[in-house]
Amino acid sequence: MKKLSFIYVLLVISILFALSPITIFAQNDKVLNVNVIVSDTTGKTLKDVAIYNSKQKLIGITDNFGTTTITAHLGDAVMFSHISYEQKTVKISDENMIVVLQAKTNMLPEAEIVENAPHLAYKNKEVWIVDYIVGNEGITAITTTGKNSHLLHLSFEQDTLSIRQIDTKYESLFRDVFGNIHLVGPDSTYQVYSDGEKMHLLYGVMREKFDKTFAPIAALTDSILVTKQAFYYGQEWAFFKVNRNTLKTEFLCDIYGESLEMAKNWDRDNNRMLRLQSIDPSLFYNQVETPEYRSEVVDNIYKKLMLKELYVPVFNVNNHIYIFDFQKDAIYKYNNLGDYVDRVEIAFYRGFRNSINKNWDNKIIFDAAQNECYAQFTKDGIVTLKKINLKNGNIDASYTLDSHVFPENIQIYNGTVYYKFIDVRQVNGRDCRSLYKMQLK
Repeated sequence: MKKLSFIYVLLVISILFALSPITIFAQNDKVLNVNVIVSDTTGKTLKDVAIYNSKQKLIGITDNFGTTTITAHLGDAVMFSHISYEQKTVKISDENMIVVLQAKTNMLPEAEIVENAPHLAYKNKEVWIVDYIVGNEGITAITTTGKNSHLLHLSFEQDTLSIRQIDTKYESLFRDVFGNIHLVGPDSTYQVYSDGEKMHLLYGVMREKFDKTFAPIAALTDSILVTKQAFYYGQEWAFFKVNRNTLKTEFLCDIYGESLEMAKNWDRDNNRMLRLQSIDPSLFYNQVETPEYRSEVVDNIYKKLMLKELYVPVFNVNNHIYIFDFQKDAIYKYNNLGDYVDRVEIAFYRGFRNSINKNWDNKIIFDAAQNECYAQFTKDGIVTLKKINLKNGNIDASYTLDSHVFPENIQIYNGTVYYKFIDVRQVNGRDCRSLYKMQLK
């Protein structure tokens, strides 16, 4: 009997060893839909990060929120690639991934503007363009060597009109609804003005006051200001019209998304957490309620994946207000007084809202000189701009920027598209960042 039991045990062990490779293979062969968030070392999420499998096949590109969903096997090695960051290969181990990329440190590009053939806008190969704005005054740009930064004013003919040295902490430009350009730093801002000979910095204010003043203003006409306010992690946006003479405020409209109820529940859970941490027992709705513990890191991951802030662009077109509602595939039109005029279906967007692998970049670019709107699409790093007919919501024309992959900070003015690109060519052993322009024909 003991001999039989021993043989039985050996048989069971043999079967287990025989099956174990199959089990392991089955586990490694498991297909996952992986939610991915990509950021840099400062925590800023990164868009346009390309993700490749081991066969060098593109399987995903991160959106404006730095997120995407890829399909891969458990244990697969996938590579994350962006022209401004070091490549990184990661093995798939979970259905949720956070990938942090390291910025390249060997870049010291030149500033250059190109029209059909390269033309230097600023003949100093020791600097590169950090940010720029194009408008009726020409091109305003921030340039830097890494040690010294300058504010630069260029004409459309690429002549340098004025230049001024600035602190390196100022890394962005902002145009308010009144058309003024502001130099923005982490703690302060200045209004920028060029008289054609000198660059002036006016009306310096603290960053906090600046954000409170300009962030709520979405657009304006000759009669009203349109202000906005976000609720529930940006899952609902309310718009108001403010009479510019009397300052009387009235409700205009609100836009809300499919995740509004989820956001409300999340908000309610956070409030419960605060009540539990309070020493005042009267704040409890239920004395025995105990919300499930969530770490701050996990909490933020799921918020970014599931509570993406709604994109609701607002523009002044010929002294009328146009509000894009991509939740209901509609453009709402109001006159200069803020009275409702019309609703137009966004035909080009139909069907994209529920598509995981949509190519639309969640971005509308406005040409203020010609009062035209363009939707931006990216596929395999190539950007296509589609001009929207604001009368019927259809696409009138498409333009493909196929000279470069992943162009940055695309702007359109007077039928000309501008964008930044970090070239692969070298200048004195350094990467060259250029500012390009081309006519949309």
